[in-house]
Amino acid sequence: MNKQVFESFYEDSIIDYANEHVKSGDWEAEGSIERARTEFENLLPNGLDTSNQYLLSVINNNVDIGHLWLYIYDGKDQKKCFIYDIKIKETFRGQGLGTKTMNCIERYCKDKDVESIGLHVFGHNKRAVALYNKMGFETTNYRMEKKLK
Repeated sequence: MNKQVFESFYEDSIIDYANEHVKSGDWEAEGSIERARTEFENLLPNGLDTSNQYLLSVINNNVDIGHLWLYIYDGKDQKKCFIYDIKIKETFRGQGLGTKTMNCIERYCKDKDVESIGLHVFGHNKRAVALYNKMGFETTNYRMEKKLK
């Protein structure tokens, strides 16, 4: 990911992240952008140059179709990766490119001696949940809520 793409990714991702938290009921709409911005500033204090953070463009047939944000770190007893963000642009969805991208992430991580990949997905994102289940990810936590009328 180059600096120009990063700047666009950064601002768009803050808004998307805030909106997802609001949609899931975790955050109130008021102040959500500022809260998301604070989290991003803490995770990426040096932008593209933040250590152990890998911000990548997803390219297919020489076309930028999305982005990835991976955090690779040494866990307690193994090297791990956490996928902070993966986004395929709307016009390229439904073409199997999410699956191809996940396979590329696995190869990329294996090349870096990573032994496990984790991620978070909002429960209302059924498409992503289905993809991750198909790719062999297993649920490690549940947070549940019941709306009372």
